[in-house]
Amino acid sequence: MILMKLYKKNTKLSITIIGDGQEIFDYSLPHPTKYTRNGNRYTLEYTLNGYFNTKSSYEYLNDIIARFTLSMKVIDTNISSTKDKGLELSYFKGLKSIIRPKNYESVDVGKDNVFWSIKLYTEALIREYGEGKLVAYSLLESYSMNTFIDRAKDKSTLKAKCRSIWNWYNDIEWIIPTRKGKGMSRAEGAKIAHTKLAADTKRKILSVITGIFQDEYKKKSGKWNISKIAKDSKTSRNTVMKYTKEYDSNK
Repeated sequence: MILMKLYKKNTKLSITIIGDGQEIFDYSLPHPTKYTRNGNRYTLEYTLNGYFNTKSSYEYLNDIIARFTLSMKVIDTNISSTKDKGLELSYFKGLKSIIRPKNYESVDVGKDNVFWSIKLYTEALIREYGEGKLVAYSLLESYSMNTFIDRAKDKSTLKAKCRSIWNWYNDIEWIIPTRKGKGMSRAEGAKIAHTKLAADTKRKILSVITGIFQDEYKKKSGKWNISKIAKDSKTSRNTVMKYTKEYDSNK
């Protein structure tokens, strides 16, 4: 739901969650204004003090939404205005805190809560589906468009954030990495992705030179036909020379 400018006194926050309702007690949530259930999902409604029509208050409210997303299987959020008496955001301190590592590169996590909310939503999906299983990119884009379209410069900005997050988790095979409880920096994620790429490249080359047609990749002199191996394995000549040399030395 688009975070609209709210001109009345207070804010009504609606959160739809997949679960059995036990989450309310697990995270010591205050009694909701309204509770409805539909199958394996339920919706909580809370009235919050404040109308959240400034940049800083938007970020504060989105921080709470992101914490819900981190703590539970949130599938939808909705914001509207109300004149009802509300709660302070401090009542939701039982939710998991958003982790903000200081060395997270290329994004100022102290300001870009949109990025972090999409990232945490992605991790919630990974937990729901199980680590190692692909998460559809369309889910990230749909979530970001429904939640933050009025806070982004344009749709392409939101899509760029979604692509960046999706590609990062795809590179590390849809796991949720941790490092002493602080999450993982992009530099560390890139290192993992690079290691995986190197392993995949090595596998491609070895599958060519150790397969049943391995003799086709040798010249009459007995040396490897580097150009042919590079072409068929779709790798570079330098990489082929590196791994064929390594293979020969281990024989």
